[in-house]
Amino acid sequence: MAKYIAFLRAINVGGNRIVKMESLRQLLTEAGLKNVSTYIQSGNVIFESGSTNTTALTEKIEKLLHKTYGFEVPTIIRSVAEMQTVIKQNPFPGVIPDKEVQIYVAFLARAAGPDAAKIIASLQTEAETLHITEREVYCLVKKKLELKPLGAITQIEKKLGIPCTARNWATVNKVTE
Repeated sequence: MAKYIAFLRAINVGGNRIVKMESLRQLLTEAGLKNVSTYIQSGNVIFESGSTNTTALTEKIEKLLHKTYGFEVPTIIRSVAEMQTVIKQNPFPGVIPDKEVQIYVAFLARAAGPDAAKIIASLQTEAETLHITEREVYCLVKKKLELKPLGAITQIEKKLGIPCTARNWATVNKVTE
């Protein structure tokens, strides 16, 4: 069985699109996923599956969530091995997130196109440094300088034309453990 992390986008934010983690775990278990667990309320689901087809798993979860909750929940899946690579490829080694600086990772639904590096570079500010890999965008946020909260990271999906969802560095590490 392969182990995966599913990142559910835009649930339980501001009292909208509420999905209770207990019912989510039960729903996914009943759908055939194994050893389902969640981490915090923001839609981080760890599970095992005999399937290695992440596209099929994504579609299965998205359809199930839409049918159950009545709204679309974009879902992005990574294997634990892929998450370990995300951690190893951190372009900000030595940076320890705290009140002054944070690291976020935006997980892209698919690989970015050839112009992605230029697009991502255009989003950078003095407060936000970005780095793109094939399917992730890392963002170093200097909180003292930040004028617009997570301005660049909120523009990634729109500018690249690729669905994405972001998690802070602590969450990335925790769900990978």
